Amino acid sequence: MNNKFKLHNTLIIIGNNSFFYLDDFIHKNEPTKVFIFVDQNTKKYCLPILMEHTTYLKGSIIIEVDKFDNFKNSELLKSMNVVTEISKYLLSKNIDKNSLIINLGGGVICDLGGFISSIIKRGVKFINVPTTLMSQIDASVGGKVAVNLNHYKNQIGLFSDPALIIIYPPYNRSLDDLEFKFSLSEVLKYGLIYDKIFWNNINIDEIGSMFFKHKLITNKSNLLELISECVKMKIEIVQSDYYDEDNRRKLNFGHSISHAIESCFLEKSNSSIHHGSALALGMICETYLSYKKFKFSKSNLNAIVNKISRLFPVIKYKELGFEDSFDKYLKLDKKNINSIYQFTLIKNIGDSVVNVSVIDSDVLESLYFYDQIYRDGYY
Repeated sequence: MNNKFKLHNTLIIIGNNSFFYLDDFIHKNEPTKVFIFVDQNTKKYCLPILMEHTTYLKGSIIIEVDKFDNFKNSELLKSMNVVTEISKYLLSKNIDKNSLIINLGGGVICDLGGFISSIIKRGVKFINVPTTLMSQIDASVGGKVAVNLNHYKNQIGLFSDPALIIIYPPYNRSLDDLEFKFSLSEVLKYGLIYDKIFWNNINIDEIGSMFFKHKLITNKSNLLELISECVKMKIEIVQSDYYDEDNRRKLNFGHSISHAIESCFLEKSNSSIHHGSALALGMICETYLSYKKFKFSKSNLNAIVNKISRLFPVIKYKELGFEDSFDKYLKLDKKNINSIYQFTLIKNIGDSVVNVSVIDSDVLESLYFYDQIYRDGYY
């Protein structure tokens, strides 16, 4: 069974038979060349499945984007240097306006490939085939494409819709358990910002296994309904505010602090932490800020923090000596106005509000709260 959605002119297909729609698209559009962006992992685990299930991809040019980055760090792939090198390679292979780029990978591949597709030859068609839960429910959907500038996250980008999105849930089986678990932070985010019933349908047991509607999710199965519900929520939010000026900013809950922490890791250690892990930290901190701002019940605060902290290990960010860099990155968050922090916070579970002004001392207090949870077993 496949579930179908549409966002603007982009058809989104979710299901085990979704590759049929990719084959049909290529057959009807007859691109002059097809380029498939992969990384080392998706080339090994996902590309063979893609080729097995499609007829019209024989002869495609495979581009392993890892080879364009000396650091072999996925987040560092999202740089203008890598964009330039891959664009030069595409030109050497005679890419033209009727070519097609397929992004087969997680959020980094979808971001990088979508960005390159949107600028090369002033834009060629691209298709996202996300291979991680996080990219299936978030990065591949919505039309945002971006790369980093030095260590500043997603500072160079544009809005550009893929021609098609193919979501094949079994790709999640190729992820290791920790990678998959980190992806679940985006699932929790949807419940917190948009749908209390969805949030209440998520349960996490004492050993950190997640259940959705009483079905075990952390075994990487039973994902069709979960993915579909997340995609449906994202579509509803994006349709109300495509250019991210107001309502779409609900999707940024947890991201103001998490992006600053991620940037600190990139600067201080030249390595990245998983976005999902950083987002868990950000959501705990920004839930605490919400509690302080909107005075919702202590029991709600406890319930939210319990659910998140059971699933995700502590991030020892202080070991970086982060203080001198954290403020710098937080001040350049894209939502800020005149260097005043503009956070997305929640008034209650499922009820979010955008553009809430927050000051430095509030943020530091929220980080202290995060440390207290993991240090003292506060909850």
